[in-house]
Amino acid sequence: MGDTLPEVETPPIDRLRIAYMAVSMRDPNLVHVEDEVAARSGLRSVIAHGTFVVSYAGAAVSRAVGVDAVRVLKVDVTAPVFPGDVLRTRAVVTRSEPVEEGEMLTVDLSVTRHDGTEVGRGSASVLQQAVT
Repeated sequence: MGDTLPEVETPPIDRLRIAYMAVSMRDPNLVHVEDEVAARSGLRSVIAHGTFVVSYAGAAVSRAVGVDAVRVLKVDVTAPVFPGDVLRTRAVVTRSEPVEEGEMLTVDLSVTRHDGTEVGRGSASVLQQAVT
């Protein structure tokens, strides 16, 4: 416990990636692509989808342990992500429980913007298989 997985840092989230996400998700919410709509919602500009936060949190875990080991991923989006933001995910093993197949690890996750604002937090359950 207390082991830290390698941090994952994104390239700057740009408007083109946000627009691609809106199209791929068939998301008609214009807060993701039109500044005027975002401003009417009290935001300084368009915002990225929460899936950016969730996917990079998942990547931090799956890159370290392999996607097949991930059993549960729970991430809450806690603040908006704007164009130009760079996200950093920190993942720390906080618990270990023996299970029939090996050990079930709990990994706490925190995703922050480059200014230090936490934009996501959650946890993952990861199976560390017993060596036979």
